[in-house]
Amino acid sequence: MSGVAVVTGGARNLGRSLVLALARSGFDVVVNAKTDAEGAEKAAAEARSLGVSATAALADVADPAEVARLFDAVDRLGQLRVLVNNAALRTRVPLSELTIEDWQAVRSVTLDGAVHCALAALPRLRAAGNGRVITMIGGNALRGDPGRVHVSAAKHGLIGMTKALAAACADDGITVNAVSPGKMRPDNASEQEAERRRGMVAETVAFLASPAAFGVTGQIIEVGPAT
Repeated sequence: MSGVAVVTGGARNLGRSLVLALARSGFDVVVNAKTDAEGAEKAAAEARSLGVSATAALADVADPAEVARLFDAVDRLGQLRVLVNNAALRTRVPLSELTIEDWQAVRSVTLDGAVHCALAALPRLRAAGNGRVITMIGGNALRGDPGRVHVSAAKHGLIGMTKALAAACADDGITVNAVSPGKMRPDNASEQEAERRRGMVAETVAFLASPAAFGVTGQIIEVGPAT
């Protein structure tokens, strides 16, 4: 499958690994970041070194107007085939100190941002005829994190979004799945180990983006160890 993949929060860490795995699979890539222009361009340059086209696009996914500009950049690169919702806020706040502002800040990026991107992507994916939406979840949603109640709630909302979109998009040939990474950097782990774990997750996303995964939809796939 050729075409364009957009990765939100794609400038560093897991996002960068997702960008490079999709580039290795032959996708042209739009690397989104909110403000990290240097990191986004570096990831895009690494993708171009793999023989595909890639561009960096700054946009706050919490803002629908900026999301519209992000997808204008996607259109300039080519036909959208894959949306990867990776952008998230993961602030740690004790429950006794959690404020409504904390709650809204995380929800606006993690859950609302994914919805904004999905709504922008879906008409383009329908036009492609066999599009993919892949959303990153995490153990926060599946098991709960007492220090990140707001993050756990927003991430769990992404599970509901994934299930509902998969059903709603079935007749359009669009698959919708979520990937839940294990812990990316255990205590005292080396950068090499962290990179290995990110690579496991990224290769799973690349599979879900591939033609081989045409029959996989509505799934929440856990990858890697929880500790």
